[in-house]
Amino acid sequence: MCENISLWCSYQTILFKAEQHPVYPCFAILTAFNPRSIVLNNPDNVKRNELLKIELQSMTNGVQTVITRAPDGSWQEVSFVAAVAQEQANRLACRWQQNAFYWVERGELYLVPALMDEVRAINLGEIKDFFYTE
Repeated sequence: MCENISLWCSYQTILFKAEQHPVYPCFAILTAFNPRSIVLNNPDNVKRNELLKIELQSMTNGVQTVITRAPDGSWQEVSFVAAVAQEQANRLACRWQQNAFYWVERGELYLVPALMDEVRAINLGEIKDFFYTE
């Protein structure tokens, strides 16, 4: 459980790099990288993410690639902004074996557990404070 709490805390310190800020009223940020936070090699992660992207594109036209990263740059992975319902996002996160996903609604960013039973969703603050463009 301590390991999961440590992961949960690390998920709360996050930045998203995108070509443009998402314009959807609510959306999920999902990835298929590193199932259950077990690090896979890059080809396996890329293959998993491509399959997730295809699945998301079949569900909605609102899919945008973003880089999810630690503020210090020590870790990053490709994720997708997807204009799907929160229930759909949760099912996808579980199916792709993700411990949690990010949810944005009314300009607020939430960290939502998917496979983690010992924690509850948490409001991280305004999404504008977590997104940047270059």
